[in-house]
Amino acid sequence: MKVLYRCPECNGILNVEYDLPSSLAEKLQSKKFPVSTSIWEFDELLPVKTEYSVTMGEGGTPLLSLDYSRKEENLSNWFLKNESIQPTGAFKDRPLAVAVSFAKEHQLKGIITASTGNTAVAASAYAAKSGMYCKIYVPQTASSEKLQLMHVYGADVVPIEGNFSEAYHIVKEEAVKTQLFNVTSTFINPIAIEGNKTVAYELWYQLQKQVPDWIVVPIGAGPLLIGVYKGFQELKQLGLTKKLPRMVGVQAENVSPIVQAYREGSAKVSGWDKGTGTSAVGIADPLTNYPEDGTRTLSVIRESEGTAVRICEKELLQERKDIASKEGILLEISAAAAVTAVKKIRGSLQEKDIVISVGTGHGLKDLSITK
Repeated sequence: MKVLYRCPECNGILNVEYDLPSSLAEKLQSKKFPVSTSIWEFDELLPVKTEYSVTMGEGGTPLLSLDYSRKEENLSNWFLKNESIQPTGAFKDRPLAVAVSFAKEHQLKGIITASTGNTAVAASAYAAKSGMYCKIYVPQTASSEKLQLMHVYGADVVPIEGNFSEAYHIVKEEAVKTQLFNVTSTFINPIAIEGNKTVAYELWYQLQKQVPDWIVVPIGAGPLLIGVYKGFQELKQLGLTKKLPRMVGVQAENVSPIVQAYREGSAKVSGWDKGTGTSAVGIADPLTNYPEDGTRTLSVIRESEGTAVRICEKELLQERKDIASKEGILLEISAAAAVTAVKKIRGSLQEKDIVISVGTGHGLKDLSITK
């Protein structure tokens, strides 16, 4: 049974909780991980009825060995969870498939979102698939490739001069007025976040029912990091593991409110007031209108005994080139940060540790950014 806590003021859901019966544990234990799996393989753990699913094959992404990087850093179990091959080229397809399916099930008239790019592209595509209206507010700094994709999918796109936090504020108010379902990829819509936790279930199967020692995630507000951790918490609740991973949150040096709070030993994250000029546009969230989201992510990083890392512009751009030329994988700049971060924390890792970098998006979506 799924329990939803509604929040009329934010036109969303505050939390999603589940009963986790032993029969579910037995089912998951006996399941084998097929190559063709999708997030709907775990429908009992998603807040939408499967018959309403709006799907384009999201989920089931490969776990790739980073051969060159392994040798360079002397890490024998370093893998990339390659989310760049999702239908719209980013991990956002997981949460948006769930959110749009939920909207379809409950006969909602349309969706609205603020985005730096990837959420908007996924929202546009899944809205198109469902025949649903989609409105997007996006900073003009979004990559030209992502802006073009939103238009091609037929969304109503409103570029703004401000940053993501300002777009977030506009959407939060408009969602209440218009009753459009707010699918912004922060914590305002936990229905969507439930899609993120399917990464954890897939990793568990791909690693032969082992839990990674470290999972490295590029973060803006951090719903992917928290969603993945929640998936492993559920596996622990089901008695399928006694272990939880240590979570590493990665931000660009030029926009790093969560990392700053972590370094300062602060219990709370403050909004970032130093500008948002970074090539890692996908994680350029200053959290100025909702710093409590960053605080939530910070608390999970600490609870997991993980860490938070910031990457400078030169390293971000160089890493994207290195992964492409040495591993044959083209990641967007934000996603490449998850590889660089492992090198930053190498001193804390054991040679046999299982380390997962989450490659959140495809490099074709911001290839024009080469500065």
